[in-house]
Amino acid sequence: MKLSDFTLPTAVMAISALLGCSSSCAQGQVPTHCIAAERTFITAKMQKVHTSKAGTTFSPTGKVLSICINPQGQTITQMTYRYGVPGNAEFEQSASTASKFAIFTRSTTPHTGENVIGFNKGNFHYYVSESLGMGSGVSLIVFGNGKRITDLFSGNNEGTDFFSLQDEFDFDAIKSPVLVRRAPVDDLK
Repeated sequence: MKLSDFTLPTAVMAISALLGCSSSCAQGQVPTHCIAAERTFITAKMQKVHTSKAGTTFSPTGKVLSICINPQGQTITQMTYRYGVPGNAEFEQSASTASKFAIFTRSTTPHTGENVIGFNKGNFHYYVSESLGMGSGVSLIVFGNGKRITDLFSGNNEGTDFFSLQDEFDFDAIKSPVLVRRAPVDDLK
């Protein structure tokens, strides 16, 4: 097998593995809103989810969701959510000791699960979830006044559709003054 046999994302991952890089070396395929003084925890190119009797389809939004954390360590002392077109975050929300983000892990089927990060902004509840196990991808679900108003998904290809530090953190053991373990108040199904 030669390098030209690989697709670009596969080649990047293969070269990263050969060079001894962690998964963060492949992050360059997915834009991020995180700044130099932050680490990208999750970044994903988001697509609108269209569900009908005929099935589920997706359409690109041209926007990126990023969860950014402090630059070093296993204790998360800062976490910021940013969303918008690459290079222009139109919405930003940061966790603080007074306004903590909620984290939660749940099983969705016998072979899949999700790590969920949630926060509120007025009457709006934002949930960013990353699939676990045999699942793959990042979702953004927003509720306004108890009604689901936004349903976005990244796609399934890590390194092309999304990037995550999930493998570097034990979500159930994360220590943080700006995060609290709490189940979502809305039905994410």
